[in-house]
Amino acid sequence: MGKTMIGGYIKMKKMKLLFISLLITALLGACGTSKKEQNTGDDKEKTETIDEGNNKQGNDEEETETVEQTENESGEETKDGPEKVRLLEKNLTYQENGKTEEETAFLKKSDNQDYSLYVLADYELTGEEPQKDVLYLKEADALFMRIELLPANANLNDEVETIKSQLESVSSDIKETKPQGHEWLKNATGVTAENGNERVSAYLIPQKDWLLKLTIFTPAKEDAEDPFLKMAETIED
Repeated sequence: MGKTMIGGYIKMKKMKLLFISLLITALLGACGTSKKEQNTGDDKEKTETIDEGNNKQGNDEEETETVEQTENESGEETKDGPEKVRLLEKNLTYQENGKTEEETAFLKKSDNQDYSLYVLADYELTGEEPQKDVLYLKEADALFMRIELLPANANLNDEVETIKSQLESVSSDIKETKPQGHEWLKNATGVTAENGNERVSAYLIPQKDWLLKLTIFTPAKEDAEDPFLKMAETIED
């Protein structure tokens, strides 16, 4: 074999090896790209799956918080009830010395006890001593009503005996009384005593949260008790 033929054979063999190397490199590159794209797609799907899971978890937490908030609000309303709002003024109709009067009364809150009531313009509410208030006529403070909120579980019989003892200082002639036109006093216990100058009436009215005790002082010859009772009817906590 001549040198020329040998040289040609070697050259062809080198070119064949080079072609095979390039082909293998191309195939490896294509496989790598495909695998990378596949991995990228898988990673994207995984990311989307995680995001969906996070979003779902977030939504579930929001829904849980909403449910808990609703339950809390519902529980508070059930337990305490909605806060009651009273108007600042109210018209009251009452009888005085045989005449029917109608006037505007204004909401007043006791500084001494836990209640409010509507007070006519000619009257004033003030604290007398702890757990006792006085509502009096401004132009004649001898006309007044003492307001006491006794515990709801106070013994009614004992309290009746107490007010009878108090009225003995006015007169030994103590009578039961039940004013007309006051439906709210239908379950009340009332007693009254008077002498030539003064009349004192006392009422014990069972309420939901307390036993309301009213003691009204008026001149014996005047019919001035009804305005006090109409204002007392508006007492609320």
